[in-house]
Amino acid sequence: MTMLIILIGAGIYGRSHVGLLNENVHRTAGYSMRLMIEGQVHRAFTSLFFTAGGWRFYSSIVMFAVAVGYVEGCFGPLRAIATFFAVHLATLAVMTIGVMVASVISETHRGNLLWCVQDVGPSAGYYGCVGLAFATMASQMRWPLVVAIIVVLCLRATWSFIHLPEDGRMLSADLAHLIAFPLGIASAYAPS
Repeated sequence: MTMLIILIGAGIYGRSHVGLLNENVHRTAGYSMRLMIEGQVHRAFTSLFFTAGGWRFYSSIVMFAVAVGYVEGCFGPLRAIATFFAVHLATLAVMTIGVMVASVISETHRGNLLWCVQDVGPSAGYYGCVGLAFATMASQMRWPLVVAIIVVLCLRATWSFIHLPEDGRMLSADLAHLIAFPLGIASAYAPS
């Protein structure tokens, strides 16, 4: 509940509740892989509190409330907090290392975009909570649903890779979701 209130307050501060996030706030709070490597690790946390804005602000608030709220209701607040933050940070680390390695092998326009584009949002953390929720479902439909979600995430990432909407910001977000969801599934098997 506290994080939800902070997200709403940050949305009002950054004006993302009525349109795109204020560009100065985006520049100051957003993370990029380049900035992380340059030592601005605090951006892994400041970026959490803001969304790109407009309809994405509202969808993030709803997704955060449902996904994190569900995990908190099922497993308690400590597990929800740990899953949310651990998946968020692990996703940023995997993306940074992956893009660095890919850039060493072959420098590309998309790799340069991913290296420099500044992204914001809590979506990696709540996608991790969604992964945990699906991994712990008692239904026989659990794994077919997990596969369907991964296929959709792959299709979204592929579309973003081809079209590069929002100057690469959507590619960064879609790759983060594709990484975070399986990390959330893996967190179901981590010792509590």
